[in-house]
Amino acid sequence: MVNRLFILDNDFIIHIFIVTIIRGLMSVGTYIPTQQTIQNICADEHNDSTKLIKVLNIENLAQKSDNIRIMPTSKDLGRPSSDAQFIKQALDKEIFDSTNLIASSHQTLPNITVNGVAIDPKAVAAEVQYHPANSQEEALFLAAQALVMRELLRQEVIECLGERAWLENEEATIAKLLEQQVIAKSPDKASCQNYYHANQVEFVSTPIMTLRHILLACPPQEGEERIELKKQARQLIDRLNQSHNRDSDFIEFARRYSACPSKDDGGELGVLQKGSTVPEFESAVFALPVGISINPIETRYGIHVIEVLQKQEGRQLSFEEAYPIIENHLKQQSFHHSLCDYLFELSQKADIIGIELKMNEQNIYRG
Repeated sequence: MVNRLFILDNDFIIHIFIVTIIRGLMSVGTYIPTQQTIQNICADEHNDSTKLIKVLNIENLAQKSDNIRIMPTSKDLGRPSSDAQFIKQALDKEIFDSTNLIASSHQTLPNITVNGVAIDPKAVAAEVQYHPANSQEEALFLAAQALVMRELLRQEVIECLGERAWLENEEATIAKLLEQQVIAKSPDKASCQNYYHANQVEFVSTPIMTLRHILLACPPQEGEERIELKKQARQLIDRLNQSHNRDSDFIEFARRYSACPSKDDGGELGVLQKGSTVPEFESAVFALPVGISINPIETRYGIHVIEVLQKQEGRQLSFEEAYPIIENHLKQQSFHHSLCDYLFELSQKADIIGIELKMNEQNIYRG
């Protein structure tokens, strides 16, 4: 629905993606490398299968959650100055049985190196807490994968920007590297029109309404009390319908009788949209016309006297209205795909022993 889409300027889109990957919360997504990327990798002399012990797919990172940690950073982890101190903190938190995981990581994981730099099994065990999985083995390999990705980017930063930049501020240097290497193409209007026609259901505005209420509070299990409160609610409705000054009377009744904090605002709840309140209240009020409800509404909180002040039904947005949303969405997709290409190239060109970051060509990039 359109209310769930956000309009971002182009620079902010890139900033969001950079910050997201730095914080380790980016979902890489199921993905097909571009043909040029595939050709480049196939020609690379490092691309031999003899070095591969365990195959893991980058796209699998996104299958169980939209927020997957693909790269830990010192800031995100609150990492101290030394690995020893970091591991001790993780053990002290007792988030998981680190002793067992560290032991099992030696048993389960092969020796993993990235261009000759070893990935410490203890660091893998400490990273596991950020990778929920169906099994301990799967969690360990997801953690190893994240550390390999971080090491790849660390080495690329040092090569392009220098080791001093990394030591001073690793997050800033990764951001700078991605700004240089990953570029989002702006979609043309024809592409936006094609997307609009293929996905019109996404561009329907959500029904919204403004209303005010008087809540006569009562627990759900108090049947007799609820019967009595319904009578009181109907009396209030009758008085409001007969009032010559309904607005001021509603405000007065809300302040006098309502148990909701909104009573201080005359019972006004502001703008409501579907999904913003409890189901039984939502289904009842969105079926009401503008004006005082004929009957009180019953919810888990009690009995409500309702007045709908304004109501706007959902409608199909025109292409002109949807265009800025679509343009930004497609640019995000473009950046996302370029980022996947970049990470794919880094992983395939590197001499990685013990684990392979591999993307399956038959998978479809989901955006």
